[in-house]
Amino acid sequence: MRQLTVALDGSGDFISVQAAIDAIRVHWQEDTRILIKNGVYHEKIIIPDNKTRIWLVGESREGTILSNNEFARIVGADGEEIGTFLTPVLTMAGDDCRLENLTVQNTAGYGPEIGQALALYVAGDRITVRNVSLFGNQDTLYTCKGRNYFHGCYIEGHVDFIFGGATVVFEECEIHSLRDGYITAASTEHYQPYGYVFLNCRLTGAADNGTVFLGRPWRPFAHTAFINTWMGAHIHAEGWDHWNDPNNEATVRYYEYGSTGPGANQPARVGWSKLLTQEEAEQMTPARILAGRDGWKPSGEEAPE
Repeated sequence: MRQLTVALDGSGDFISVQAAIDAIRVHWQEDTRILIKNGVYHEKIIIPDNKTRIWLVGESREGTILSNNEFARIVGADGEEIGTFLTPVLTMAGDDCRLENLTVQNTAGYGPEIGQALALYVAGDRITVRNVSLFGNQDTLYTCKGRNYFHGCYIEGHVDFIFGGATVVFEECEIHSLRDGYITAASTEHYQPYGYVFLNCRLTGAADNGTVFLGRPWRPFAHTAFINTWMGAHIHAEGWDHWNDPNNEATVRYYEYGSTGPGANQPARVGWSKLLTQEEAEQMTPARILAGRDGWKPSGEEAPE
């Protein structure tokens, strides 16, 4: 494995993360590990789709911080607002990439004058994210497509702060709601068996009791499942919202099993969500969900069966 080092004090190979990524050849067929020393890196970072097998590994989760503050309402050179998808601090478009042991934060804040402000945009396939903290407000994490595995991560936000059409397993993660809103906004395609699956996670929040929904469908066939997840009192008793379209109730795939905590009020959930059986829940393993046609398991430590 090739290794590069980024350090703000000039002691590494590069002083910026993007410079290290730029130095990697396109279509390079070897894993490249970029070690990022502690520091706050004020950058807009992009791994393009023609650069694969890149690992961004921080020296420490709390000390290695990738930070920026772009937001959707910024007016660009053409006189138009830049919109949601030009705001990420970090964009991972290459396949087989990995993010580990660091923090990604969008510090733009929130409100009508800000709009969406992404921390992380994932558009590659077979992406592994471990021991990472993501900080934002509206639209913190966009998982566009492909298969992603998040393990031991902390993700915080406000409205639709985990959204997109990818197949994603979140295992042993803490999902923190800053105020009232919606945790997920899946746009799963009808042919995808899985969208977002949360396994053994914790839903915490600073929001008032009963003001945060588990999800609402960005697209009609949204798939989201919470398996053996602890839910705080901030979770709305009904659990799910149809996003102003009752027709979505007939097509969404919203599931729970083994929910615990003050927000686990299954009898009050909307009638168009489903409580899984034990057998159905046991089928939702990382290996089964993420395998695809190539039998993928996350890089490094394999996802448990």
